Amino acid sequence: MNMMQEKNTREYFLFLSGLAGVFVILALVLSWFHGRETQQILFEREQIFVSSLMEQGVSHVSIARALGSAETTAEGAELLRQIGHTQAASFRLFPSIDRSVRLFGAAAAGTVGILAILLLGMSIRFLWKRETLYRQAEGIITRFSEGDFRSHLPQTENGSIYQLFSAVEELAVALRAQSEKEQQMKAFLRNTISDISHQLKTPLAALHMYTEIIMQEPNHAETVERFSGKIMQSLERIEALVQALLKVSRIDAGSIAFHKKWQTAAGLVESAAADLSVRAHREEKRIVMEGDASQMIFCDKEWTREAVANLIKNALDHTDAGGTVTVSWECSPAMFRLSIADDGCGISEEDISHVFKRFYRSKRDGGRQGLGLGLPLAKSIVEGQGGILSVSSTPGEGAVFILMLPTEAAKRSS
Repeated sequence: MNMMQEKNTREYFLFLSGLAGVFVILALVLSWFHGRETQQILFEREQIFVSSLMEQGVSHVSIARALGSAETTAEGAELLRQIGHTQAASFRLFPSIDRSVRLFGAAAAGTVGILAILLLGMSIRFLWKRETLYRQAEGIITRFSEGDFRSHLPQTENGSIYQLFSAVEELAVALRAQSEKEQQMKAFLRNTISDISHQLKTPLAALHMYTEIIMQEPNHAETVERFSGKIMQSLERIEALVQALLKVSRIDAGSIAFHKKWQTAAGLVESAAADLSVRAHREEKRIVMEGDASQMIFCDKEWTREAVANLIKNALDHTDAGGTVTVSWECSPAMFRLSIADDGCGISEEDISHVFKRFYRSKRDGGRQGLGLGLPLAKSIVEGQGGILSVSSTPGEGAVFILMLPTEAAKRSS
């Protein structure tokens, strides 16, 4: 029985068992003493009876025969009735019996009283400890409901009540995790809104200014055309900013489901670099691909292509004319590894720990264009698929971004 595993309950039942044993033993002892007292009373009555008969001259043989007889006659019963010795007579008429009854009654009452006091005391102790435990648990559960999870329910013993406490504790852990998740989501939403509002201030202010200029000089076609173009650029920047923020936010919030399939690494990299090859040619830079064309990568094609494209674009942003961006890959039984290396300016020590933060721009970037969301988005995409994105750099010698995705689990699942 589960309840017997609880120490307090086990002690109480052991006490009851011991008390019952003591009661039985005392009952046997009292019965033995009562028997000895009854025997003594009968022996004294026989002595008095025999002595009286002998004084009246009754022979020893007759007395012995009378004492050994086990039969009752009508004449004898009638004689006893006439002198008042019947079953209806009060035992107080017989001093020896009255004394024995009083003695046995006092002993029995005292014994039962002591046992009752012990039982009541132990029961009060048991109920008090149980009530204390319930009050303690009630206070802790109340604090759980108020969001305070610093205290813990007692779980140091076995038993049904402690199993219940364990279940409540597991529920509290789940509630705490849910509460923390809600707080994180609120902080995430708050930070996202703050980021959007902060990043939109500059382009919106520019739009406002450009619009005022056009309104002030509506008849100057050149001014209208020039600032209309600036308005379009600002709108495109706002659109790109909002789209990138939405992508990062959806991935970080876990609302994106990645549909991973086996892809050729060469095809994925070529697709990611296709839109950037024209820019690289225009800026006199090269994108070089190195790797086994037959090697496969297990990933979500569209999202991973975007992550790789962002990494290549970042490398082009930090590479001067005549520079080279090298995309290479290799596959091991446990991991697919893709690296994007450039021979540009590199990343300083003070910047390298911040490159994956949203909107982070190094002081050394100067007038380079960018939203500061490409690398955070790439990291969110890679980590959302169970991978790792890291960076290493030597200032003045370029940087290397390494994307790693697991392949062992993919092989088992397929």
